[in-house]
Amino acid sequence: MQLTADATRDLDVFMARLAEDVSACARLADHFRDEDFAHEAQALAAAWGLAAPGLTERLTRRGVVPRAVAPAAGWLPVAVSPGEDAVDWAFFGARRLEESFFGESVPKVWSAPLNRLLRLRTPLSALEGLAGPVPDGLVFHMSRCGSTLLGRMLGAPEGATVLSEAAPIDHVVRGDLPPDRKVALLRGVVAALGRARGAGDERLFLKLDCWHARFFDLFREAFPRTRWLHLYRAPAEVMVSHARSPGMQMVPQVVAPAVFGLAQPATPDADYQAAVLAAIGEAMLAAFAADGEGLLVNYETLPGAAAGRVLPHFGWAPDALESEAMTAAAAIDAKAPERAFRPDGAAKRAEVDPAIRAACAARLDDLHARLEAAGGPSTSSG
Repeated sequence: MQLTADATRDLDVFMARLAEDVSACARLADHFRDEDFAHEAQALAAAWGLAAPGLTERLTRRGVVPRAVAPAAGWLPVAVSPGEDAVDWAFFGARRLEESFFGESVPKVWSAPLNRLLRLRTPLSALEGLAGPVPDGLVFHMSRCGSTLLGRMLGAPEGATVLSEAAPIDHVVRGDLPPDRKVALLRGVVAALGRARGAGDERLFLKLDCWHARFFDLFREAFPRTRWLHLYRAPAEVMVSHARSPGMQMVPQVVAPAVFGLAQPATPDADYQAAVLAAIGEAMLAAFAADGEGLLVNYETLPGAAAGRVLPHFGWAPDALESEAMTAAAAIDAKAPERAFRPDGAAKRAEVDPAIRAACAARLDDLHARLEAAGGPSTSSG
């Protein structure tokens, strides 16, 4: 359908007004069929004195709607592109981030008609100086060591939000940006992701990517008073997990070896994987020695250590309902929530092969012992 100039203007005016009206966006966000969305949107436009024809056709175009400033709370950044000076936003409204990873939450809203109609994009400057909460805690980890379990426990109570390995945070952390601007943008992207929007607004935790251990100083400068912890596990068990299915940090083409202070490997074998894990652990040991706000937690002490050590460390004394929600979360397989949790340590130890054993002996066993020695008293998992 070819729109007249007046009709095009009305549609553009409608989209601009809609982008500013969180309650109107919330009214439309629950419509996932294009026909239902267009009908409701046209009714809304009429109430605003606008015709706004061609909504269904506009949904197929997926054009970017540029803005100079960040949209209101309810809109979350889903991608930060330093090379393009761009931040892409999606409307979540008051939807809780209930998935184990932020990257699993985004598709739940990204393809909805509202987010196809309004592909909001701002410059990076929209994030700088944005008001929002400071995290209540940072969760660093060596990977495959219970961080997703802990993240789901921390995010189980209605008043809490866990930003779990959120790509926009990593885009800033690994972006080619001057250090001072990187700090400002890190604060801004966390503020944008954590702003009060009627969903988990009481507490905010960041469950970071494992390689963010190597950027500890950046997080400390951005959030100088936030307490943090590092989760680790028996190295051979972590190595077996990556042998079964390598994480992206073990793929040099995805996460560059330079992130870990390593050279490009001839092949990402067990020794390279152990070197990656060693770089993470050494960074955390150094941070723990230099910073008084850290806690080292062994996977074997979960889930008991959550109540015994983690929550007190983060200054959280949960009420009965919050404790009940966390206990229920601990009973579920963190990466397959449709299944009950089953311990897998014995099965992984049975799969340790000579290459893994040698790599652990060369790079990880002594590090694990030093983490254990530095971590102090533990809490049983019972």
